[in-house]
Amino acid sequence: MSLLLAFLTMGTTLSVAQTDGQPSVRLPRFISSSMVLQRGDTARIWGWGEAGKQVKVQFLKQNYVTRVDEQGKWQVAIPTTKAKMVGGPYTMQINELKLENIYVGDVWLCSGQSNMDLHCNRLEDLYKQEFDTERNPAIHLIQFARTPTIEDPQDDVAAFGGFYPWEDMTPEHVGHWSGISYFFAKEMYRATGVPQGIINASMGGSDILAWCSPQVLAEQAPVSVTDRARLLTPGYLQRNAEINRECGRVYNRLYEEQDPGLKEQWMKADLDDSDWETVHPFDPNIGAFGSFPWVGSLWFRKEFFVPDSLVGRDSLLRLGCLIDADVCYINGQQVGSTGYQYPPRKYKLQPNFLKAGRNVLCIRLKTYGAPEKFVKDKPYRVLFKGGDAIDLLGNFRMKRGVLMPPQPGVEGVNNGRASALYSNMIHPILPYRVAGILWYQGETNAGRPEEYGRLLPAMITDWRKSFGNVPALVFTLANFMERHTDANYYGGWALLREAQRQSVLKLDNAALITMTDLGEWNDIHPLNKKEAARRAALQMRQLRGEKRLISEGPVVESVRYEGRKALVTFRLAEGDFLCVAPATEQHTSQGIIRTSGTLQGFKLAGEDGVYRWAEAKILPKEKGANVQVVELSAQGVAAPKGVRYGWDDDPLVTLYGSTGLPAASFEIK
Repeated sequence: MSLLLAFLTMGTTLSVAQTDGQPSVRLPRFISSSMVLQRGDTARIWGWGEAGKQVKVQFLKQNYVTRVDEQGKWQVAIPTTKAKMVGGPYTMQINELKLENIYVGDVWLCSGQSNMDLHCNRLEDLYKQEFDTERNPAIHLIQFARTPTIEDPQDDVAAFGGFYPWEDMTPEHVGHWSGISYFFAKEMYRATGVPQGIINASMGGSDILAWCSPQVLAEQAPVSVTDRARLLTPGYLQRNAEINRECGRVYNRLYEEQDPGLKEQWMKADLDDSDWETVHPFDPNIGAFGSFPWVGSLWFRKEFFVPDSLVGRDSLLRLGCLIDADVCYINGQQVGSTGYQYPPRKYKLQPNFLKAGRNVLCIRLKTYGAPEKFVKDKPYRVLFKGGDAIDLLGNFRMKRGVLMPPQPGVEGVNNGRASALYSNMIHPILPYRVAGILWYQGETNAGRPEEYGRLLPAMITDWRKSFGNVPALVFTLANFMERHTDANYYGGWALLREAQRQSVLKLDNAALITMTDLGEWNDIHPLNKKEAARRAALQMRQLRGEKRLISEGPVVESVRYEGRKALVTFRLAEGDFLCVAPATEQHTSQGIIRTSGTLQGFKLAGEDGVYRWAEAKILPKEKGANVQVVELSAQGVAAPKGVRYGWDDDPLVTLYGSTGLPAASFEIK
């Protein structure tokens, strides 16, 4: 292996091989083989080198020549406006560096937090066959590293923290691809036949503050800029990092050394657990000392019996979602572990691992104080090849392990800090050309909707200073958590969705992707990313010129009040009309609820500001009109002054357009 190839395997900024010795130019990590260049634009290729050196870029039989400037930087512009350029694969020569498998098509920046980042391998319950079989050499994705920094904006993306270079769509690659990005690229390719490139710059749990430039924050959230300056005090973060490393080392050592379950081998199949407590897994007070929740380890055991007919088959242990971290054993042998609460527990068991008759499941659960330990409405069973299953619900035996305090620590750099992800995930790519922006983020900011409503349009506008006025899509928060009967519930998720809706209204060339019927009450990461991506593709196609396409559901436009009634006007695409969702069974925190097939989810407020559930009916649409009206009234509201729809964490969504696209939640007065 050459020295250059050795550097490449370590993720250095030079992203191509095919040469010996030190190259005369250096490229950003995302300008590499398998990249996609934006069609109909002027693609920019840039990098670094020794001042004065000539740089020659050869692409599609054209030469582009420049020199490295005094700051050690160079850039060339490659017109991609000719229709015949669309396609690939092509090669590009940059001095002695050769880039291969390059396409010209549409490039999309997909950014946000975990629902944008959620990988295809987390979606296998719905789409495994598709992931395992489909290939497309014209769809490519690059995954940026999830590495927050509070340093000044960087020239290149990070090489560690989950960086994957440009890859084409194959079953071998897509497991770590963003699910929404995967399905969106496929939808756009199906609609256009044009190569698709996805830049996935997202990180779970991230705050919108982290994605904004210092300039935006100085105007919209100056306190965060002051906080960043404080953290940059020389030596402060380095000391904090050392403190946290030492705290973590001691904490984890004591956690493991002093857990009696590990000392006494509570996972053993022949352990006598007759004196353990009997608990139901969905009891919210498991392990609690009165009002004090348990922090530390809890051990759970359960017997299950395997018939002779199932022995020897491949099997899978499904344990829903556990809060927070777990190690699982069967018959005393570890079969899997997960370090945090969100991933579904799916542990493969080898043939003949389970024995005929009695088997013992043991779970060592590390809990950080949440009352819930086992998430409801998730699968808890052993699945066998061929479709047979053994149910694992019902009571468990439980015993407390080691009691721990919350892990001590001091502040450091994370994905909530000012510009911490803008600096090395957005700023480095601003010279690149993209076709549009997809933004799915907001769960972390649900407690600060007013700030969010200022930052989101300012952030998109700021990015567009470099990208141009490209279309921008904003995914609303999906339905999640409880459904409330109180008409005056004023939850953070409803407020955040309204901030998202209002942000889109402030932006030109932008659209909302309504998600309030695609969520799961018990999972902040709903699996139906395929429909989310389909809706996004419809909106993007409409923004890019397919004006006759019905791309969204009814859009609230205005309200007028006539006596005891509120008349809410919705804008519709040509040919669309208002519809009511049919009666369905919905899984909620209250259990399975069967909806009535009538128009519900509207609330009316009177002069006192108190909301009440409203009776709603759709008025006939006038011939040729692109609007339609919903009439509302509510008992106890004599003079309505405000309307809400879908205003809950897990709202009841019943108003749709004729193509099955829902109306977004809203508040209007």
